[in-house]
Amino acid sequence: MDDKNDFLLESVSYFDVLEQVQDGIFIVDRDYSIRYWNPAASSILGYKVRDVCGWSCKTLGPLCKRDSSGTPLCGESLCPLALSVSGGFAGRYPHYVFMRSADGREVPLSLSVCPLRDAGGTTIGGICLFRDMTEEYGQLKLAGEIQKHMVTTEGFRQGGLRIDTLFHPLEVTGGDYVESFVTDTGVLVASSADATGHGVSAALFAMIYKTLFHGSVKQTYSPAVMLESINRDFCKTATVEGYYLTASIVVLDPVSRSGYFASAGHPMAIIFRSREGVLVPEPIRERSFMIGMVDGAKYEQIQIRLSPGDLLLLASDGIYEAEDGNGEAFGIEGVAAYFADGGRDLEALYARLKARNHMGELADDVSAILIEAIE
Repeated sequence: MDDKNDFLLESVSYFDVLEQVQDGIFIVDRDYSIRYWNPAASSILGYKVRDVCGWSCKTLGPLCKRDSSGTPLCGESLCPLALSVSGGFAGRYPHYVFMRSADGREVPLSLSVCPLRDAGGTTIGGICLFRDMTEEYGQLKLAGEIQKHMVTTEGFRQGGLRIDTLFHPLEVTGGDYVESFVTDTGVLVASSADATGHGVSAALFAMIYKTLFHGSVKQTYSPAVMLESINRDFCKTATVEGYYLTASIVVLDPVSRSGYFASAGHPMAIIFRSREGVLVPEPIRERSFMIGMVDGAKYEQIQIRLSPGDLLLLASDGIYEAEDGNGEAFGIEGVAAYFADGGRDLEALYARLKARNHMGELADDVSAILIEAIE
């Protein structure tokens, strides 16, 4: 370390650094009593140091809430601060939470936590760093509400098929897209897509895909031709270097339960065949270019037929790549085990993905379409 850096560290204490940070910071002990509250925290939430120091964050309202409705995080297994203090876990990603301000408002915040350890490595408390997301949250919430109306969020039945969907962006909005609908001619059309990245930018590309997808349905019921049309139009109008889309499309006759499937670089679809009461996974492996990667790309389609008891799963990589606390991905094995155990509820599958991680964290948007052949 040179002399200039030595002088800098001697001139500024750690306390001075915390006092000057523009993000809110508070530190708690193992009983969740607040022991430090920086000026930025006072500016964001309105509490003076004397109003909070010495008090437990659990008794201040409580301070942190899951959402604007006031549902408290305290006592829940997924409270990021509690997991950090009791288990020594450090979050990899910020959490969107709400905190009650001094004037009673519910303020949307981006919250990061980590354990506070002594020289011997023992956890003696926790550190919270938070940033006011009021303006950003308002924009994200509007975008998220628009997006929710542009994907399929409710399951339905048609003929010999039961259709269920799952849609959980990593942030308020995201780059995944799932939609299933029945055309005027009685044909079931379903598509799962995933845009590069997260947040608003990815959501914009996902909505571009929706527009192009619906335009292609008006021209043909061939999934391969649909993808070729979508890719051609995407390359002409929406190409940004490094940003692509993966997608899969299935078209089925709800009466015969037969039709066609095609993919554009999307994670493998899986058909679970019912064999004497046992579900046998049958991955549909299809190598193809992502949307926007190669102008004029050609796609192949596969003929499929579902028998009563069979399942067809179209899922984004957020499901297969969801990691547990040790960094192990859920994988096709985890998906297969879930359905083999009788699981059919996609929301329950999502809950299982989150439960595998100590912080309840996922690294990507999660979405899926499940088509079950019924009697």
